[in-house]
Amino acid sequence: MEIQSLIRQAKKLVATPQDNFPILVFHCREKQQLHRVHFFQPTLMLVLRGTKQIQGPAHNVCGEGNLILVAGGHQFPFANIPDDFYMALAISFQPDDFPTQTISEESIKLEVKTAPKSLLTLLQQLLDLSHSALPDSVLSARRKELAGLLTHLSLDKALRCSNTPTWQTQVANLLQTDISKEWKLEHVCKTLGTSESNLRRRLQQENTGFREVLEDLRLTFGLGMIQTSHLPINQIALACGYQSASRFSERFKKRFHTSPSELRQAL
Repeated sequence: MEIQSLIRQAKKLVATPQDNFPILVFHCREKQQLHRVHFFQPTLMLVLRGTKQIQGPAHNVCGEGNLILVAGGHQFPFANIPDDFYMALAISFQPDDFPTQTISEESIKLEVKTAPKSLLTLLQQLLDLSHSALPDSVLSARRKELAGLLTHLSLDKALRCSNTPTWQTQVANLLQTDISKEWKLEHVCKTLGTSESNLRRRLQQENTGFREVLEDLRLTFGLGMIQTSHLPINQIALACGYQSASRFSERFKKRFHTSPSELRQAL
């Protein structure tokens, strides 16, 4: 019964998306196959209808009522497979969302669990607020409440941020404050308090670079906007920092192995 109630509320949010609301609703009526999706922040997903298949540390097939807990900074290919339709909730967490505790040294990239009833109830209460004009501070407090419950239920291991975030994470956290901005390496280094040569070296050690992080972040944001908003593709391209919709579509297809229009048509 809780799942059906969540689906009803999620459909309302799909009809009229809210820009600052912490829960995103992903849905489709045709199969979506997505290559190498990057989770920059620790993310909780809850499958409400259909099946999500994830090629993670193991092959995970996640159905109705399954929680998918993904550590920040990891990439996985996955497929969204409808029953009569596919629907899932997603919420990303910030480093200060969880109660202060020692972070386990055990490296957990991804976990799949059955959602406890208490968690479904809290998500329902949060969705009930989706069309209330609440300030960011109130929504942030509710997200922290959700993180506290996950800790109480011992479902927080994959979601806890490391005490020493990677350089890629630090750069991504800065860039996402204004994803459409024409970012310069010089400004990023000044803000992070490091030199250009040091940042290049550190990112190279993490098998990436500044431009790669920027484009990956922009395309990941574009992916979310295509699936959770009603904005035209050209507006999404501009919001993600691309002056040309064709350039955005070209880079998007190379990254995810599907075009923005193909993805939108599956909704």
